[in-house]
Amino acid sequence: MSATLTRHFPRLASLPRAPLATLPTPLNPIPTPHLPIRHLSIKRDDLTSPTYGGNKVRKLEFLLGQAQAEQRKAVITFGAYGSNHALATAVHARALGIEPHAILTPQVPTAYARATVLAHAGLGTVLHPIDGHDGSHAAGQLSDELKTRDGCEPLVIPMGGSSALGAVGFVDAALELTEQARPDVVYLAGGTLGTAVGLAVGFAAAGVATRVVAVRVTPATVANEAVIARLASETIELLRKHEPSFPALAPSDLALTLREGFYEPGYAEVTPAATHAVAVARELGVKLETTYTGRAFAALLADAADGKLADADVVFWDTYNSAPMPAPGREDALPPVLREFVAACG
Repeated sequence: MSATLTRHFPRLASLPRAPLATLPTPLNPIPTPHLPIRHLSIKRDDLTSPTYGGNKVRKLEFLLGQAQAEQRKAVITFGAYGSNHALATAVHARALGIEPHAILTPQVPTAYARATVLAHAGLGTVLHPIDGHDGSHAAGQLSDELKTRDGCEPLVIPMGGSSALGAVGFVDAALELTEQARPDVVYLAGGTLGTAVGLAVGFAAAGVATRVVAVRVTPATVANEAVIARLASETIELLRKHEPSFPALAPSDLALTLREGFYEPGYAEVTPAATHAVAVARELGVKLETTYTGRAFAALLADAADGKLADADVVFWDTYNSAPMPAPGREDALPPVLREFVAACG
């Protein structure tokens, strides 16, 4: 757990925080002799935890910190079958003695999603697969059941951990980066946008001109300008409530671009651009995947090819987990629809 945030804004120490992450994460230069980029580095948030890393850990420090402080016995969260966020929540909640529940929605079969579902089986995550993509009704029913069982409500963590409290983890991350470098632009995958918004708020608060490019990798109903404005306002409001010296920013003060053009044909669909980007990254010694980080790196490569980065210091924010997957569990421990999904993944 890093003290960067509280060094800048001491009163934010009042926010409960579980010590989950190994921080600061490294910032490694990447030689790019064949790419028209002045300087490229990678922010290794794949190394946030040796147990299970990726960008979700920074959010979960605050979200599960709240669950601990309020003595919640269970948490409920959401995601697609192969959700990295749902699995990260389960891993770190279990480590804190909190029961994880995941409301999961359908996606296309992939090898990574298969491994994720089986990891849930090994962890004993209580899985609740649903039809469609709106888990709010299921969450309401489940919350009532757990309150009756436990005597207290579970903490409901939104998809991707993208709430104001979760985004605080990336306000901290932005301040962390400014102590390592002050790049012109940061590229990252834009899923539920908590990571991007937190970074943009942090850079603005630090008074640096770093621009955040969030490459949309989820449906436009999930990632859009209205979501950015709402989440930014709520995050700034939360921070100023606990630390009045935090700058009175507005969403319009943020240097944040939602980059289009790399989502279609749909979530988790493997695209030629993402496949190419993963291959280029591999040659540079970086391991990415095709649903999130590969699409973000594809946008970076496209902008470089268009000459937009020739004079830029660029950071690629690696949101992927590089720690080993949790040990898989038994397929027969899964709900029937997830057993069928695992079989369809091959």
